[in-house]
Amino acid sequence: IVVNEPVEQTDYNMTIINGTDGYWGTANSTDRISGRMWVIGTAFNVAGSDTLKVFTSTNNGITWVLLVRIQYGVAGIHYRPDELDIEAVNNGTNQYIFSVAGFNYSGTSYCSYLRINSSGAEFASGNLGTTSATVKNFYPRITSDNARYTDIAKVFAIWTQDSTRAADRHLKTKVAFMMTPFVASPIPITYRLGGGDMGSYWWNLNVETSNDSTFMYNDIALADSLGNSKLVTVTNFYRAGFMNMFLSYSNDWGATAPYWVPQITETRVNLRPRIAATGLDSTYMMITNTRQFSATDWDPYYYRTSNNGVSWVGGYVDAASDTTVYSDVVSIPRVPNTFRFAYSVRSGNNANGNIFMRSFNKGVFLARLQLNPVGSFMSTSFTPIRAGYRFSTDSCFINASGISGVGIFAYTGCDGTITGIGNNETPVTYELSQNYPNPFNPVTRISFALPKQGFVTLKLYDVLGKEVATLVNEMKNQGSYSVDFNGSNFSSGVYFYKIETNGFSDIKKMMMIK
Repeated sequence: IVVNEPVEQTDYNMTIINGTDGYWGTANSTDRISGRMWVIGTAFNVAGSDTLKVFTSTNNGITWVLLVRIQYGVAGIHYRPDELDIEAVNNGTNQYIFSVAGFNYSGTSYCSYLRINSSGAEFASGNLGTTSATVKNFYPRITSDNARYTDIAKVFAIWTQDSTRAADRHLKTKVAFMMTPFVASPIPITYRLGGGDMGSYWWNLNVETSNDSTFMYNDIALADSLGNSKLVTVTNFYRAGFMNMFLSYSNDWGATAPYWVPQITETRVNLRPRIAATGLDSTYMMITNTRQFSATDWDPYYYRTSNNGVSWVGGYVDAASDTTVYSDVVSIPRVPNTFRFAYSVRSGNNANGNIFMRSFNKGVFLARLQLNPVGSFMSTSFTPIRAGYRFSTDSCFINASGISGVGIFAYTGCDGTITGIGNNETPVTYELSQNYPNPFNPVTRISFALPKQGFVTLKLYDVLGKEVATLVNEMKNQGSYSVDFNGSNFSSGVYFYKIETNGFSDIKKMMMIK
């Protein structure tokens, strides 16, 4: 394990998190309370075993450090393409990531889980489900209810179990539940409606062993409407002869059998569903997949519900006549009806192409944006692109891999401001929060809360009391807000920031160290 190793920096819009390793998969997540950002990748190693690398940023993705590097002590462990997912979880005291990954070892296929804290010093891991020569596990995904809870947050994982029984293959949905995810290792795991290799949480599809090309993909999300948590899963099958999107819903975190209506009727082949929910007092969810229109025309497609899954509508994220090979979606926690899409489009018959993002803000799609420079292609294989977000005047964050899966690149500077992240309940008092991080270099975030509408000024002063910057000077509605200060053009030292609105005034000290 290597701790706190700096990575290469370029400009504000694109950062090379790692430029040398080849990656089977990447994933990202943002801590909704602290704003700390995480990117993980499974790096290929031709000798020995592959390496899982964990990168983190505390300044909105401008600079990154390699926090830890994890490698199994035995040779021959290799991660599988696009089988990596991550969830940032904050219990109110400590910051963690929980991740799941799929890997092969000694002729069989495993899914594993991992927990790491923000210092990299606290570590817990293990395998999910039962694994043997005839029972294999694939395509793990992870979620939590951290959008609502902190110290009592729970973590959920889903994956596909592929087992052989006589003349049949059985494809099953498996769900694991971490009720107490912050305890010392090992983390207690409860298997919902199907522990061991015989049961299944929801789907159990029998496939003749002669037809060994059927794939089953799952994803999982925790929706929350007016305090009622709902565990939602989505499943689809490739080369199974039917194209529908199959959903399950549980109001007791999977303790009893979920209900399964409505389903999403689909007439075209589709791959790899990804589901996102904002997770607090919101009835909105969105799903994306890659959907086949013709032999070579695959599109990023979406399905959307505004009533917590009672009904769904669909449409194109991008209807261009090209070959989309991967589509991803992420929700903005506690910001209803706001999502970020990312997708990669192949160039000709190559395994490389262009990457795009598109925002869905309060029910409206914004224009698509191409992230890579024209003619400078990125990977469309392995895990080519993952959607994310950050706390900033520009909320966009996307990570992608370079040609042939080499490197991890972070893209920013492609979207507008997110407000109200972390707490969109109506504040009951005025509040000016301490900036984070503090000390900082060169970017820090300042948050404030308004119990009612008013004209707000937020100004910055040097140690002599001279006004040096105005961060806010406008009318604001009631709510919680965040603003970033970039001190690139300022000297190191102590500064003060002061808010004034509706007769309320407060001032706090911060320090920039370059």
